[in-house]
Amino acid sequence: MLAEVLSPNSEHDGHAKDLYVPRVEDKNRNMRMLKITTMDDLVKNSMNILEPSPLDASGNTREEVLSASSPVDLFLLPGQAFDRTGRRLGRGGGYYDTFLMKYQELAEENGWDQPLLVALSYSVQIMEEDIIPVNSTDVPIDALVSSSGIIPISPAALARM
Repeated sequence: MLAEVLSPNSEHDGHAKDLYVPRVEDKNRNMRMLKITTMDDLVKNSMNILEPSPLDASGNTREEVLSASSPVDLFLLPGQAFDRTGRRLGRGGGYYDTFLMKYQELAEENGWDQPLLVALSYSVQIMEEDIIPVNSTDVPIDALVSSSGIIPISPAALARM
């Protein structure tokens, strides 16, 4: 799917799309989203997970989404389990929640619309309400996408879908 989005012949609504991919920096919940232009921009990390290299092929530092001059429309979020109220169970590190709070603050400072937070899931990952534990630092999702369809959760998702 990434290769198709990044294809120079790919047209998406007639507008060019920028794609930012997560790169975990350390064990202190520091994660950056770096812009990639081809699949070759991805390298395996110590856990054999593809992440963007910090430098492009020319040795230049990649653009980071927190330094971008235009807003992000959508973040696709991973998780182990979700519910229909927007709760998301990650892997417990808080990387995405920490990053999302920073981005939401940046969007507010710049007067941008908040990005839509969409989780991709299998139907079996969608739990009953109040099963997934949450705390004050958990950022709720706006919508779920599974093979069963799209489940809008927030007013923002309802307005955009």
